[in-house]
Parts: sequence; structure tokens; C-alpha cells
Amino acid sequence: MYFDWRKTIKRLVITGFLFSFGLNFVSGQTNTKSPSAESESIAQSLGEAAAAFSGGDLSFARKLLQKILIAAPENAAAHALAGIVADREGNLPAAERHLAKAARLQPKSPEMRNNYGAILLRLNRKNEAAKEFLASLAVNSNQRSALVNLAQIRFDENNLTAARDLFEKAENIQPDAEIKRALVIISLRLKDTERAKKEFQSYFISAKDITNQADRGELATLLLENDLVSEAIQDLEAAINLDQPNPDLLVLLSRAYLRQKNIKSAGKLLESAVARGFVEAKIYAALAEVYEAAGYFENAIPAMRRAIEKDSQNEFYHARYGLLLVDAKAPAAAAIRLNEAVREFPNSARLFLALGIAQMNDNKTAEARAAFERALTIDPKLIPALAYSAMTFTDQARYEESLKIYERGLALDDKNAVLHYLLADTLLKTTSPDVSRIENALKKAIALDAKLAQAHLALGRLYVRQERWTEAAASLENAAKLDLNHSETFYQLGRVYARLKRAEDSRAALAKFKQITDNQKERRENERRELVRRLANVRF
Repeated sequence: MYFDWRKTIKRLVITGFLFSFGLNFVSGQTNTKSPSAESESIAQSLGEAAAAFSGGDLSFARKLLQKILIAAPENAAAHALAGIVADREGNLPAAERHLAKAARLQPKSPEMRNNYGAILLRLNRKNEAAKEFLASLAVNSNQRSALVNLAQIRFDENNLTAARDLFEKAENIQPDAEIKRALVIISLRLKDTERAKKEFQSYFISAKDITNQADRGELATLLLENDLVSEAIQDLEAAINLDQPNPDLLVLLSRAYLRQKNIKSAGKLLESAVARGFVEAKIYAALAEVYEAAGYFENAIPAMRRAIEKDSQNEFYHARYGLLLVDAKAPAAAAIRLNEAVREFPNSARLFLALGIAQMNDNKTAEARAAFERALTIDPKLIPALAYSAMTFTDQARYEESLKIYERGLALDDKNAVLHYLLADTLLKTTSPDVSRIENALKKAIALDAKLAQAHLALGRLYVRQERWTEAAASLENAAKLDLNHSETFYQLGRVYARLKRAEDSRAALAKFKQITDNQKERRENERRELVRRLANVRF
């Protein structure tokens, strides 16, 4: 799920209108030669206009101000209030005209410059607005509204460091939950997760003031993207307890639980939501994810079918339904359903991708390749379709064709760790592998995704071939930390430790290898019992 974080920050924009209804309105009159009686009359009329505005009578306030400006066209206070009234009435051009005049009449007034900057920001004239805020802050650096508005502009410019500095200054003037959230978002955008963790705790204390559930969901999404799962759950659990939760928050929280492998909590959350009447398609789709994670395909498949019934035009649901059937070892059934779906959605690259996966799992390589090619005709940048298409050639030992497709994918997305790994893995299968290229590809994959266990294992195997035992041990140890149940990792580690004369470590690694192998045998022997257990109508 993707959110525009600029919208989140934009909720912080403060109008900046600091017009003081208690000021001496005569001070706004720049014509000092006016008779005293006339000045007093203007001041009285301004007071009446301010009172009308405060009382919500915008029409009367506007008429009074028009009369004042006919008599005193250079009155800065009158222009400022006229601009504020026009803004409240939705007449932004008139507001800009009056506030620009007020700023020109009193260029040293931080309030006038700030007000004008605020209306320019409303008109999306950000460069001009920034100049007004800077001029306002040069006179008075302790204006929270000017600081926040300028911070918004710097954020939109992707000048996150400057935005952070301005938000921090505004926060020091007056603590605010929205500003605290903005600081967390900036740290997350800067990938400064440790700082984001600390800022989150400060934000969370005051987060009860943020009752907009969409806002809470946006921040939680960004926290999850940065692997701050506990913080995301903390915020989401608090948010759904504030009010009647919306389905988006429930789905997001269930996915956060799944990230923690807390399948039971995710299941309870969504099943209780269904029991309370939350029967939207997205709830059933999320419930299917939970059942799939638990291995209960007999529950996941009907849940996904319910999602389709609720939202039959959602092509993603049709694709997920097909892939669930594939994962349930029913690729032929998946292909039937997906063929029905592509007839209904003939321009869906996602559905043709899913169809190709089903056919590939049903050992129909030619049909699968055709489906992947159709997906790429619709969307030439669909990386998964490229990867699967390459795999169809790899399975037939047509490595050169496979490599060309991986290179095509990397030309589109050089930051894709999996593609770098698959390229290296394919190169390893060739008759004359380019060892240097393989090593570079695996190192690139690991640099992009340090948690890619397969890449660490492949690099370890490469070092074993070259008898680079110390480097092999380091790579294999990383693979073992990331995946404790991969038998080959521990087998290779046992061999490497033996070469390094680390006899005790070698025995331990080989013992782990034997344990994993035995467990895999036991798992195969228990498959029938496992199938019977899954027949139960499981409720978390």
C-alpha cells in the first residue's frame, strides 16, 4: 500500500494570519496628515469590521472594509483584514491582492509578511512564499506559524534537513503532536531509524491529540516500510481504541502482526472484525493472507473468494486467488480461474503474470512463457514477469537467453537485490562462469538487501570453490544467522570450519545439518496427519 507523505506534512500548514483584533488600527494608517476625527472614524470602523469577522458576518465585514479603503487606500491594517476576509470567503485572488498591499505598506512587519506568505503558499507559489517567510523570520525568529510553513516548503523541495531544523524550532516554541509526527516522518525518510525511534516515543505520548485515523495509518505504513514494526503496532493499537476503527487500520494492523509472526493476533483481530460487521472485501482479503501464513489454505481460499464476491472488479483479488490455488498445490485449478479472469480483464499485466506462474507450476513452460510475454507487452517494466520469463529459460538450461532477460531487468531497476542474485545464480550454472562477475553481482545483492540469505549462501559457496576459507566462513555464518533451517548452509559451514582447523565448530555445524535433515524427513512422514489437521475449521 502506498501513501503520499507530502500530504501528511501538508496538514501542518498554518494559515499564519496573526491579525490582532486588539491592535491600534490608526497605526495601520500610513497617511499621518489625516485629520484626527477621520482617523478615529477609521479606527472605529476597523473595530466594527473585526468584530463582524469574529462573529462570522463576513459580508458585513467586507462592506465596511471596502468603505474604509475608499477613504484610506493606504491603510495596511484594513488591507490585512480585507485579505483575511477574502480568504475566508474563498476568494484567493482578492486575498492575495490585499495581503500583498499590506506587506508592501509595512515591509518590516513580521505579521504582514507572514500573512502574505501564507496566502502565496495557498496559491502554490512556493518560492515567493518562502521569501516572505524568511523576511518575516528575519524580523522575529520566534513565529511558530512562519517556521512551520517554511518547513513545509523545504519538505516539498526534499530539503529534509532544513525542514527538520525548522520544525524543531517550531516545536520548541510550542509542542504539538502534528509537528512531532512530522519529525518522525522526516527521520524515516532520511533512513535515520534510531532517531525516528526516539522521536516516535515523544510523538506517541501526545498522539492522543491526533484522532484522524488516516493520519495514524499513514505513519504506521512508513514505520513498517522502515522495519519499525513494534512502533507501528503500538500506534495502530492505540488508534483503533480511540474510535470505531476503519477497515484500512484493521488491515494494516493485521499485516503488522504478520510481520512479527504473530499469526494468532492477526487472526483474532480480523475474525472479530467480521463478527462485528466489518465485511468489506479488504477485510476478507487480509484474512486470506493470515490463513495462508498459518498454512490453512482451506480457509484462505474461501476468504479470498468472499473478497472477490464483495469487489468483483478488483483484478488484484483475482490474481491473489489464483496464486493461493498455486500455493495450495492446485496449479491446474489456478490456471482455469486465471484464464477466466484474463478474459474479463484482458489488459491486466498482473493477471497474466499470475497465469504464467500457475502454468509454470503445472509444468506448462511454453504456455507460461507466452503469458509472461503477454504481461510484458502490457507492462514492459514489470520486473516479476521478466524474472519469471528468465526462469523458464533457466529451467531448460538456456542460460544465455536467461541472462539477457535479467540484464534487461537490471537496466530497468539496478537497485533490485533479487535480480542481482538471480543473475549470479544463473552465471554459476554456465559452463565457463565469470567468477569475478558472479562475486560482484552477489556483493551488490547483499549491499542492497543484507537480509537476502540466499545471496550470502551463494557467495559462501563461491568462496569454497576458490578455497577462500576465511571469507567463505564469514558469508556462510551470515547466511546461517538469517536462515536457521537451511541444511546446505550448515553442511558447507562444517566443511569450511574443518579446513580452518576449527574442529569443534565443524562438529556443531554438521550436527545442525543432520538435525535439519532429520526434521525434514519427519515432516515428510507427518504430511498426511498435517493434511487431516488442516481439515478443521480453525478459529484463532
